[in-house]
Amino acid sequence: MVSQSRLVVGLTYNLRGESVEHFGAGPPREGYDAEFDEWETVQTVAGVLEGLGYRCVLIGALPALMERLLRGERWDVVFNLAEGHHGYGREAQVPALLEEWRIPFTFSDSLCLSLCLHKPTTQLLLRQAGVTTAPFAVVREPHDIDGIDLPYPLFAKPVAEGTSKGIGADSRVDDARELRSTCTRLLQRHGQPVMVEPYLPGPEYTVGILGAGADARAIGVSQTLHDRRTTPFLTDLRKRDASGQPVPVRALQETGAVQRLAGLAVRAWRTLGCRDAGRVDLRCDAAGEPHVLDVNPLPGLSPTYSPLPLQWAGTGRPYRQLIARIMTAAEHRLPSASAAVPASTAARRVGC
Repeated sequence: MVSQSRLVVGLTYNLRGESVEHFGAGPPREGYDAEFDEWETVQTVAGVLEGLGYRCVLIGALPALMERLLRGERWDVVFNLAEGHHGYGREAQVPALLEEWRIPFTFSDSLCLSLCLHKPTTQLLLRQAGVTTAPFAVVREPHDIDGIDLPYPLFAKPVAEGTSKGIGADSRVDDARELRSTCTRLLQRHGQPVMVEPYLPGPEYTVGILGAGADARAIGVSQTLHDRRTTPFLTDLRKRDASGQPVPVRALQETGAVQRLAGLAVRAWRTLGCRDAGRVDLRCDAAGEPHVLDVNPLPGLSPTYSPLPLQWAGTGRPYRQLIARIMTAAEHRLPSASAAVPASTAARRVGC
């Protein structure tokens, strides 16, 4: 029976710079660890969990999780930060393993994580549900480029990368020659198809979301501020411009336009079955119409630079309370949630 006073929480994660020798033969893909966490973030999350009354057990990446499960180790809940290494389902590998062992975990399930990592699949599902996204084409082989019938300028990126990997100065293309050059580079360097869509010249926004289904709510809308004449788009997890300088982010006050952005993001979130916490990125076209760019159901949690914690902090609430909200959502998926987590205990963890 699960302890009512001190649940055991396993913490899964990938660290930047970790060895990939045990992940199979061949070199890792370019920038493989850009999405991974720094040790400081892992320590911060672990410390907050302990402070909330949980017993936190550091597990690490997928191989460590497999070994410990096979040795018979179990945890009441797993707080999952692991991004994975290989394949379109890499973010889903730890969740899929936990689903097999029937161990609840934070954030979205394996199906949702796989769908959201593969951008064309995400866009198809959203468009079918009436959520505004840009039209696109997929280049699997160089000859596919000849069949693209979209207006220039275009934007090309790998179909299943995060943290702006594969996006560079040549991602925006103005003619067929540039498109062929960029697609050829991406196909060779990333070993996966390329998604091509019309370039959206308007401002870019990020919407942080908590919850699932009808309970999903936007916690904040922020806009990256940069000179689009010299830097038409941003790269890197920490949003730096072409010169490498950090780009400021402005939290937007609630207006009709902001409510529209938040509503579109929440609709996309619900359509894809995301849960607990994450973010949706949007960008506007020349007419100011917002389009969903990306749905991230496995958000970064660095309190110093990740968008979701920064938006949460902008509401005046502490980082500890964000982690508590995520854990409370996961605890509802315990086999006997009502008996395992008394209301008084849940309230203390949230800081009520």
